[in-house]
Amino acid sequence: MKKANWIFIFCITLLTLEGFSQQLAHHSQYMFNDFFINPAISGTKSHHPLMGTIRNQWLGLDDAPQTQSISYHGSWIKNMGLGAILTNDVTGPARQTGLQLAYSYHIQVKEGNYLSLGIAGILNQHVLNKDLIVLDEPNDQAAMGGSEEDLVPEASFGIYFFGEKFYAGIAVPQLFQSKVDFSSDLQGEGNQLVRHYFAHGGYRIDAGEDLEIEPSVLVKAIENAPLQFDINTKVTYKEMVWIGCSYRAMESLVALIGTQYKNIGLGYSYDFTLTNLKKYSTGSHELFLALYLPSKQRAPEKKKKTGLMN
Repeated sequence: MKKANWIFIFCITLLTLEGFSQQLAHHSQYMFNDFFINPAISGTKSHHPLMGTIRNQWLGLDDAPQTQSISYHGSWIKNMGLGAILTNDVTGPARQTGLQLAYSYHIQVKEGNYLSLGIAGILNQHVLNKDLIVLDEPNDQAAMGGSEEDLVPEASFGIYFFGEKFYAGIAVPQLFQSKVDFSSDLQGEGNQLVRHYFAHGGYRIDAGEDLEIEPSVLVKAIENAPLQFDINTKVTYKEMVWIGCSYRAMESLVALIGTQYKNIGLGYSYDFTLTNLKKYSTGSHELFLALYLPSKQRAPEKKKKTGLMN
């Protein structure tokens, strides 16, 4: 197959089975905003987090993924949570802009322990700008310029079980496994989105009056692909400063650092690439800014400490 056709197919099948980062917007600091991965988390915090995130992935590679997102969730009615996520994900000539609206219901299992069930409706706009595709054959009819787009509905479901020191959840994004259809898809088969399965959990350990250690894990699975997992550790000092690291199996090592002053949080991460991409990429940068707004409705989350960063 001609090189130009390979480029074109890569662009219109931006969402493939080859990797999670192409199919869903990727965040290395999701442990500070796990609402990104599980709609059942909406409204479970003792505050209303408003968070903006910018990520530049695989620096040094042309047309590498760039992601911007903003999220907000909280509880206004007892035992219920609402939230929204707006995401813009760009890889070369392909762009995906999505809006997610989430609802959750919280059930007290026993004193201090809660179960939350959540669902989210998602609407994604997929855009392919063929003017940005470089062709070996300028007259290739498969990609003669112009722009194509498709509006695709999707959904996500999640379960979240948590207490004062622990949390665990399961989420299933892309429930419908919708198709992204462009007119240049000559076979008319569309590009299939794939259902994902996430399992995540963590535990907070008091290591002294001013120190807290939080190990956590995220396991990701899709059909016909190897199981992926992240192992994370975060250390927080006086609820004001944190450092941490993550190991994403056979993919990257992530360094985390951040701080919080009153109700404002700032975090940064750097991904050290472990795959062959390290020959061409210097790594990935991610930055988030958070505003933790007070909640009038008492959310179910209860902790001895009052820090907002968890």
